[in-house]
Amino acid sequence: MTLAIQLSSTVKFCLQSSNLLLITLALAMPAHANDCSPSTPISAQYQVTSRSTPQTVNPNINQLVLWRMGNSVAEQFPAKGITEIWERNHSKSIKLNRYFDTYQRGIEYSPSEVKGIKSDDDWSMKTQLVADSLLQKMSLSKREGSGCDREETYILADKNQTMTLVWLPAYRLVKSYHIEDSTRQQEWILTKKTTDKDSINTFFSKHMDYKTTDYADIGDSESDPFLRKMIRLGFIEHGSSGMYDAQGNDIGGEHH
Repeated sequence: MTLAIQLSSTVKFCLQSSNLLLITLALAMPAHANDCSPSTPISAQYQVTSRSTPQTVNPNINQLVLWRMGNSVAEQFPAKGITEIWERNHSKSIKLNRYFDTYQRGIEYSPSEVKGIKSDDDWSMKTQLVADSLLQKMSLSKREGSGCDREETYILADKNQTMTLVWLPAYRLVKSYHIEDSTRQQEWILTKKTTDKDSINTFFSKHMDYKTTDYADIGDSESDPFLRKMIRLGFIEHGSSGMYDAQGNDIGGEHH
């Protein structure tokens, strides 16, 4: 009887020690160890280089920052002082807020006023810069790394153009993208990314605090100096815009 009690106490102690060890190990693991999925809040900064073919001496270089959190995705163009935040609700309706960061003002577009973003494929292009339909056409040529750091290289080539994509599948995020045809070359390079939730939440919250005007009300608000200036410059026309992704799709920015 005494031996049974001793064995029972020993087993109980071992189980308690084992649980304590598991908890300790879990606490000691880096916070980002399992923090990589398409739903992970993320900020990704890209350098976009475009040049005509044959290569020009001075290529056109732009910066784009992609922000994702929940059902919202933002495309920020620092050089232009413009940020576009797209929101998709449970019914898959998509609204757009175009913010002018220098003025801390914005224009709200309802789903019916947003042009060119209707399907799941359009939304995938917004959230990851490369549409799912394009990924499905490309051939996997190489896979390396594991977990959050796994990279996949895809290639698509035909008589008109060649595309090479380095993809981070855990985040569904572009690491690099190169497209070349007979008239142009364009390259996207991921220069920085973060999954720091505080900074990402701060970014979205800051823009939500900007004063906004409904697009439908602009006609009644043209006495507003800011709106008059934006109309004169051509920034306020409709929910589509004049900045394009690596596939030539509209991704936000100024109008042309």
